[in-house]
Amino acid sequence: MALLVVACGMMLSVVNVSIVNIALPDMAADLGVDVAFAGWVVSGFLVTQATMLPTAGRAGDLFGRRRVFVAGVLVVSAASVGCALSWDAHSLIAFRVLQGVGASALAPTAFAYATELFAPEERAAAMGLLGGVLGLAPVLSLNIAGVLVEAAGWRSVFWFSPVIGAALLAGAALVLDERRAPGRHRSFDVPGAALAAVALVGVLLALSRGGAWGWTAAPTLAAGLAGAVGALAFVVHERRAAEPMMDLALFRVRSLRTANLAGGLSAAALFGMLVMLPFFLTAAEDLSPVGLGLAISPVALCFVVAAPLSGRLVALGHVPSHVVAASGLALGAAGTLWMAVVAQHQSYALTLPGMLALGVGLAASSAPITTTALSEVPPARLGVAASLPNICRYTGAGVGVAALGAALAASIPGDPADAADAAVAGGFRAAALLGAGFLALAALTAARMPRQPSRRAAGAVAAAGRPVP
Repeated sequence: MALLVVACGMMLSVVNVSIVNIALPDMAADLGVDVAFAGWVVSGFLVTQATMLPTAGRAGDLFGRRRVFVAGVLVVSAASVGCALSWDAHSLIAFRVLQGVGASALAPTAFAYATELFAPEERAAAMGLLGGVLGLAPVLSLNIAGVLVEAAGWRSVFWFSPVIGAALLAGAALVLDERRAPGRHRSFDVPGAALAAVALVGVLLALSRGGAWGWTAAPTLAAGLAGAVGALAFVVHERRAAEPMMDLALFRVRSLRTANLAGGLSAAALFGMLVMLPFFLTAAEDLSPVGLGLAISPVALCFVVAAPLSGRLVALGHVPSHVVAASGLALGAAGTLWMAVVAQHQSYALTLPGMLALGVGLAASSAPITTTALSEVPPARLGVAASLPNICRYTGAGVGVAALGAALAASIPGDPADAADAAVAGGFRAAALLGAGFLALAALTAARMPRQPSRRAAGAVAAAGRPVP
């Protein structure tokens, strides 16, 4: 029951990404912004999450995971109301940033509870169940968003979170016990968080607005330079800080390093494609919001089915974890490449096989990647380390949305509603090729992940009288 509550908390953070995807075409047209700027409704949320995740993980270590979880739910719900009442694109993005602050508390809590409550040989199955519940979130949110947008406009999608938040608060009060990490933690690394924010925002701003400003224009170069300097300063500061926001020493561990890199690259492709697909399908098939939600739902349904099966397969030890992850990512790359090849035909029927391959492949890779990333983390660092998979994923997602959005916006620099269908198809093709490249790199990285202990291996070790690792 505790796993279900925290998984639904993670679901809330995913809902707040996917529920706006259906609304983006209407949102961009109503607010008068281009694709790249509209992408900041997603990127602003993701970047804030990535920046705040280590602080939220440390807060859970220090103040208690349940307390931080409840605070996150409250902030997400309140910010959602602000989004619904926003008066222009800038205020909407500001409230989305506040949503990201609250959502950053949910993912570390879920992974920390799942890791603490289950034995090492059971964690892959628990992570697979987390992936299945998370996969349900886009299915529900895409279709609910379609109905809401068609019936009451794009603002209505933001009234969904307060309803889910009320149920989560009741569940947390009933079944979650308070947990803190062992050891003492002195303080938060405020300078580290600030430098991480400068680095991420600078890079993403250069990627997303470079096409509109000009890639060699002063604002683009200034944003890129700020991002590079911020990243370098962040690394230097974190290596010297007594209580760093991100323990860079953890990246010396091969399992954590390879798994998090693979997770970040795969998220860049998945989130980027989920933002690009509504623009492409709206132009190609002239779908209503309800039809658009139904059209994209198969990708999410793949996570509901494939993620738990993948987690169980890894837990039983039938196939090595790195093989499952690399194979899934390779399948996702092939599916995304297929979507690029058939984009010129502007056909949903031809695009669907690629969407299914992308969904199944990334769902299959989710559990082995997450389990590997946390497999060798000391208990005292679990709160912060549990945030690293999501830091990498949300950072990758922000980069992916910005990069793929820039590729699409290069073909339709103005209002998406005024663009020719062929121009949208050409931009989508460029975005899909970039997404396939991200996934190919992710597959190569996942192939280098070490194999994780399975239930079968644990039983054999225990029968031999040796302690289970």
